[in-house]
Amino acid sequence: MKSILNLTVAGLVLALASAASQAGEVKVSGVHICCGMCVKAIDAALKDVQGVSAAKGDAKTKVVVFQAADDKGAEAGVKALAAAGFYGEAKHGDVVVAFPASGAKADAKADTIVLTGVHLCCGGCVTASTKAVKEVAGVTDAKGDPKAKTVTVTGSSVEVAKAVEALNKAGFYAKAGGDTK
Repeated sequence: MKSILNLTVAGLVLALASAASQAGEVKVSGVHICCGMCVKAIDAALKDVQGVSAAKGDAKTKVVVFQAADDKGAEAGVKALAAAGFYGEAKHGDVVVAFPASGAKADAKADTIVLTGVHLCCGGCVTASTKAVKEVAGVTDAKGDPKAKTVTVTGSSVEVAKAVEALNKAGFYAKAGGDTK
């Protein structure tokens, strides 16, 4: 009787563990994808990620879809997209998958902010990213550097987190670190 109970409990634990780590589709909406080079960058970012397959970026819908072997694969795929400078609302089934933190402190303000790791493969990316941050209060100018993958924001007491948030809403991931003045 005891062994049947142990087997039943072990089976339940195994079932719960597998249910918590399901394979399935990951959909990332609102990603900045303006051209074929953006699509190629997405393909390259996800190509060799363990637990990720069948990745596809769509410039018309601004959506990236990939198959994840499990929750770890979903998280790894989202992390790879962020490392490539892309951002969006990611869901693995009905579960939201968070992008890595940007490093922006909620109360930090600066007159110059250098946001790094931004996907800027073409003029369309540069225009969209700089236009997005120019909407932030206090910003007087923004310049994108495709080679450095940076957006430099200038102004007066610009909230760093708001600048990052503006890029995120436009479909770009960015890191904010010590490059603020």
